[in-house]
Amino acid sequence: MTDRPHLIARVRAEFARSEQEKSCHFFPLPEENSLLPSRLRAYCGFAIVPGQAETLDGPAGMPCVHCLLVAALTDSDK
Repeated sequence: MTDRPHLIARVRAEFARSEQEKSCHFFPLPEENSLLPSRLRAYCGFAIVPGQAETLDGPAGMPCVHCLLVAALTDSDK
């Protein structure tokens, strides 16, 4: 795994269509010198677009288990 910082976010309530979308997901941030993509893709494959998500200071509510495991494994590689 690479040592990349990540963002913890979830879809804002008015855009959530399912319980999975209400979960907090871990999104690896783009490389420092790369362009900001039109959507961010979480470790589990879930994607968000700007304006549809809220960032979190830490896991809140129900975390996405896949994202949580991958983020934990990424942190343990340090």
